[in-house]
Amino acid sequence: AFLPGPASRLLGERGAVLAGIAAACPALALLAFASAGWMVFAIMPLVALSGIGAPSLQALATRQVDADRQGQLQGVLASAMSLASIVAPLGFSTFYFVVRDQWPGAIWLSVVAVYAVALPLVLLGTRATRPAAPA
Repeated sequence: AFLPGPASRLLGERGAVLAGIAAACPALALLAFASAGWMVFAIMPLVALSGIGAPSLQALATRQVDADRQGQLQGVLASAMSLASIVAPLGFSTFYFVVRDQWPGAIWLSVVAVYAVALPLVLLGTRATRPAAPA
């Protein structure tokens, strides 16, 4: 809980989001191939490091709306999290049910696939706008 703030100051909010994704993807891929319990514990620091992205992503979102619309944004974010809390377990547990006999680790790579879809959205949505060139 103490790392997101310093990471955001050091890397910037966009950098912290990207660092979180950069930590999450290899951690999840390693979990997919972990064959012993000790490996999971060895990967946990990388998993923990991936947590720096979410607070920075929320901070980026709050900067995109005016002060008088912050409550509306927070409501939308809370609704999106609630919907994800319903849909994600259904989707991922169904996927796990399908692949568990062939390769139980595939569930972790499915999350990497979600990050792969999210990464271009983050990159495009957080581009720094350059000032217009003088005419």
